Amino acid sequence: MLSKLIVKFYETLIEIVLWLFLVIALIGGWSAGGFFAGIGALVSAFIFCVLFGGAFLVLADIQKRVKSIEEKLGS
Repeated sequence: MLSKLIVKFYETLIEIVLWLFLVIALIGGWSAGGFFAGIGALVSAFIFCVLFGGAFLVLADIQKRVKSIEEKLGS
C-alpha cells in the first residue's frame, strides 16, 4: 500500500524539488552578484534540471502512458 502511494506521488515530488532548485539558484545568484548573476544562475540551474531531472519526469510519463494503454486493453 505504501509503495503504491510513493510511486503515485513520485512525479509530483520531483517537480516540486526541481522548482525549489530553480528558485534557490535564482536567489543565490541574485545575492552573490545582482540581477545578471541571478539570471545566469537560473539558466544554469534550468539546464542542469533538464539534463538530470528531466529523465525522471520522462520515465514517469512513460509509466502513465503504459498504464493507460493497459487499461484500454483491459489487462
